[in-house]
Amino acid sequence: MVCLKAAGPHPEGPSLNDTVMKESLLFLPITIVYLAIKSTLFPAFPAPDLSLMIVFYMAYRKASFEAVVLGFVLGYIEDAFSAGIIGSTSFALIAVFVAVNLLSRKVQFSTPVMRGGGIFAASVAKGIIIYLIIRTSHVEVSFLSTVVLQAVVTGAVSPAVLLILSRITAWVNPQSFKDNEN
Repeated sequence: MVCLKAAGPHPEGPSLNDTVMKESLLFLPITIVYLAIKSTLFPAFPAPDLSLMIVFYMAYRKASFEAVVLGFVLGYIEDAFSAGIIGSTSFALIAVFVAVNLLSRKVQFSTPVMRGGGIFAASVAKGIIIYLIIRTSHVEVSFLSTVVLQAVVTGAVSPAVLLILSRITAWVNPQSFKDNEN
């Protein structure tokens, strides 16, 4: 016997999966445009790591399968734009997602300083993972100038970017009280 649900909005509001999917559909094109600009106009400049900030933002709020898939897709797209080893950034972003999500159960990233420090640490972890993957293919890469400088830049701008991401999320998924709907 097959049970079908009626189409339409959920009576108790949008579910977590609906919320994450809406955010993913908005964050994906923003990241693609950012990576296209970054890779063509500023390839040698240590620009902030937007895909890492999006993965961090989604990981410390709530874990979901859709957010992990978004992290994988963002990493794969970043590898394609940066001509890196395909899959290395995806693996690093998924590892960062898992670490941040597990850490967010113990630590609250409630202040901009905590978020900036968390993103700095996540950026260093991502850089170490990618550095180790690249070193296994016997390619010489400078660790200090690439990983640490990018982590400092990403950590410095992350509070402002996370504020923008939270505003975008609030715009895409407005919160309302049940009593106000009547």
